[in-house]
Amino acid sequence: MSSARFITAIAGASAFTLAAGLVVSTGAAWADNPLAPRTTFTMVVKPADGTVAAPTDGEAIPNIDSVKSTIRAYYNASGGLANKTSSRYINQVHEIENRILDRLPATAPANAALVFDVDDTLLWNYDFEDKATNFNFDPALNTTWVTQHLFVKVPGMPALLRELKTRGYALYGITGRPAAQEPDTIANLNEQGFTTNGLPGGTPLFTAATMYTKGPAASPPTNPQTIPTQPWVDCAAGGDPAVCSTVEYKALTRGHIESTDGVNIVMNVGDQWSDLQGGFADTWTKIPNPTYFLASPDLTTAPTSDESMVPPTSYVMQPDGSSGYSVASGDDIPNIDPVRKMIRGYYNADANGIANKVSSNYITQLASLETTWTAQVTNNCTTGATAYNAALAKQAAAKEKVAKDKKKVKKAKKAVKKAKTPEARKRAHRKLDKAKKALKKDKAALAAITLPAQPALVFDADDTTLWTYDMEDGAMKFVFDPVLQAVWVAQHLFPATPGMPALVRTAAASGCTVFGLTGRGATQQADTIANLTERGYVDAANKPLFSAAHYFTKGAVTVTTSNASIPTQPWVDCGSDNACSTIEYKSGTRAHIEDLGFDIVGNFGDQWSDLIGEHADHVYKLPNPTYYLP
Repeated sequence: MSSARFITAIAGASAFTLAAGLVVSTGAAWADNPLAPRTTFTMVVKPADGTVAAPTDGEAIPNIDSVKSTIRAYYNASGGLANKTSSRYINQVHEIENRILDRLPATAPANAALVFDVDDTLLWNYDFEDKATNFNFDPALNTTWVTQHLFVKVPGMPALLRELKTRGYALYGITGRPAAQEPDTIANLNEQGFTTNGLPGGTPLFTAATMYTKGPAASPPTNPQTIPTQPWVDCAAGGDPAVCSTVEYKALTRGHIESTDGVNIVMNVGDQWSDLQGGFADTWTKIPNPTYFLASPDLTTAPTSDESMVPPTSYVMQPDGSSGYSVASGDDIPNIDPVRKMIRGYYNADANGIANKVSSNYITQLASLETTWTAQVTNNCTTGATAYNAALAKQAAAKEKVAKDKKKVKKAKKAVKKAKTPEARKRAHRKLDKAKKALKKDKAALAAITLPAQPALVFDADDTTLWTYDMEDGAMKFVFDPVLQAVWVAQHLFPATPGMPALVRTAAASGCTVFGLTGRGATQQADTIANLTERGYVDAANKPLFSAAHYFTKGAVTVTTSNASIPTQPWVDCGSDNACSTIEYKSGTRAHIEDLGFDIVGNFGDQWSDLIGEHADHVYKLPNPTYYLP
């Protein structure tokens, strides 16, 4: 998030702190307007390995939930299934298919040929990638889809290839699928209309002679490695002789086709940059695909034109994914595989999806933020507590004075009754009048004393005080599972968010009352507090910093005549629809805390929905690219 998104910024906050996600301002800190996710991103993907340099700012990473939503909008998908008749993807693919026909002569030059990749070039993998695997590739399940011929055609591709065949072009397929899957691949293509008449029983456009699948590498490995059944593939051509890369296999197979069959490949078509790199084609056409990224080193002898075969580096993406409906190209959507690597790099996570608990850019950024935040919170808590305690002491002194005045009045009244002479009664009445005047004056002084609200801080739970990364990546692979999450909650498996126990402890010691406010269900309150206590959220006397009286979990939502409410939390106004949003629940609960006599001097959360909705003097955003809760 850039500092331009803030209304005003506290003087002295560093540019790094502002960019890193601190939203804290004076006067209008609560205003919703600047509390919005970032929409522009820079992501420089290395085609050789698909990696992205680990960013120092978590807000600079495209949120993976927003990426999924954008992809689904692009394919107009519902329930993980792409719309097969209408989508931005279909429109773009048809535009590309028409451009291919426009670029190529209506009558094929002698010996002219085209090469096509299979997956997401001829056969459409979207439903497998989303519905079946939720963008986490499963080789065993992929084999099932291949052998059962479950992949549908990429819209318009059978008609395109039939037209090219009619024009006289030779057609070839080169896929990274293994040789054992070649018969099923050709059968799936035939069933999807890749035949001369477009019918499953027609003459196939691809046969075993024109469809190349990848042979098995030598076993035991050779040095350099080889593919015995495809000796034309030089596995040292990409610079690493130990492996046979995608580009080595595909580019050198194109070269083999040209030399063996005497054809000239006038165009190479694929959805991955590694389908296209390495030369041996006059031109190339890329089919958009943001659902996965197959990286590969290029050939050391690759033509200079390959330098243009790289993903975009700048992206515009709305947090709700709506930009996917109108994006210029699917390749203008952050590809989910590099995004996943970018996130793991930021958390310095290992291959099993476990974040490094000692050293990472995430920990470094939090430490910088917390240093600034702790100073600000300490000042605000101390100032608020001092004012409250001073007023409280003044009130106590005034109450004591009124109590003494009442005693004097009572004593004076007794003196009037006991007076025997007119002179004595006159003196007693004068003392009584004086006592009553003093009492009236001191009562007025007491009534004039207003206690200021007590300073308080509100903390979200997940990824604000408790760190969920290992669950999100290691256990769930960024696919939320409420059943598994319930296990983690019940077993208190979440570590503390780095540095936050110290911040909360300091705030409490500085006079702030600490509140918790989470979207977790009410039945999880006790386990949440226990997890927090076990992870170090205790004061100097080892007493819990979070207590049930000051910890809000979300009650059950009921819907009556299309109006939602939370009966156990009547202070939450759910509006006139049939749901209680995060913002409605959290904003309403903060207002309730204020009604209890507290001034929320700081509201901490990792989601924008934790912060939007007023009722806090300052808001503090922790970076979190691993999920998005609107």
